[in-house]
Amino acid sequence: MNVKVGDTVRFLNDVGGGKVVGIIDRNTAMVLNDDEFEVPTPMSELVVVESASDNRLRENRSGNTDTNKVKHYQPDSNTDIDTEESGNDAPAAQSIEDIFYPMVSFDKDNGDSLREFLAFVPKAKNGGFDIYLINDSNYNVLYNIIATNADDQSESEAVGVLEANTKVQFSTLTMDSVNLIPAYTFHLTFYRKGVFKVKEPLSRTIEMNPVKFYKETSFVKNDFFSKNAMMISLIDERAAADSIENMSEKDFKALVNQKRQGEKTEHKEFKSGKATQSQIVEVDLHIHELLDDFRGLSNSEMLEIQMKKFNEELEKAMHNGTKKIVFIHGVGAGVLKLEIRRKLDQMKKKLDYQDASFKEYGYGATLVRFF
Repeated sequence: MNVKVGDTVRFLNDVGGGKVVGIIDRNTAMVLNDDEFEVPTPMSELVVVESASDNRLRENRSGNTDTNKVKHYQPDSNTDIDTEESGNDAPAAQSIEDIFYPMVSFDKDNGDSLREFLAFVPKAKNGGFDIYLINDSNYNVLYNIIATNADDQSESEAVGVLEANTKVQFSTLTMDSVNLIPAYTFHLTFYRKGVFKVKEPLSRTIEMNPVKFYKETSFVKNDFFSKNAMMISLIDERAAADSIENMSEKDFKALVNQKRQGEKTEHKEFKSGKATQSQIVEVDLHIHELLDDFRGLSNSEMLEIQMKKFNEELEKAMHNGTKKIVFIHGVGAGVLKLEIRRKLDQMKKKLDYQDASFKEYGYGATLVRFF
């Protein structure tokens, strides 16, 4: 479909519509919808109600030539864009300074802490989800979001600059495609104008379990949307700092020793901050925690290594008289979790198990209790 900047459109598979304010690539346009949100939308899902030329003719007749809401995006080198918008009425292109150093609002509570989130927000109608990157920090973020499908084919989902204390919708997800959701890799670089504390760039890959999208408990109240949303933390330095501040001197020393020895310490549960009620041993089965270099290993080889570690730690816990142990397996495709629970099902006379605390581990861990 020949969609151009300035066209008034309506959504084919959703209510409402808006105005095209940018062409992202050959197949995707940026639409400023009726709620003043910029939404990346496949051109195949847009119906042109009024063309850009008709809009300008109507505005000229009414004496209204304000086109400040129309933004020009830099397209891919292979993208053909109609140059009809390059007349005298077209807005001036943003300078590099404006793009990379926008005027931002600062949140005193955030200070120099980084807080970045991935969010899935349910659509009001027709099901599905809007997907957001949230920058709840006083740094601008230069971002590149890469989607990798089940065949290990990757493509850039979105690139750009996300200014401090703002969010951007970078994709959508229909209920029909939940089971095919790609893994998202986030490459984030943090900076701001003037003097600031340097932060290391963040590179993190998120693999979603499709089951989560069918559970109401996956969606929680939050500070960023009026409705419940599924929130995944990419980095939260403020929460980490708060946990350290509230840590006892004894726990802090244990944490230091853990870092020095490169071992996992026991997670201690306290009641009223006094006597220890129970001790829970944690075992992280993520492959990067077990091997320094796992390049070249197949999925089956990595699974074998993880299950070997699981069996060793399970046997050790039973021998040592441990009452509870948490195996952190992550979400991913769920293969490791299924293998773990298949093994545990064979030992029901000696133990039982359940999902570990959602608050502590999300859906990525299993708690085992011994009789």
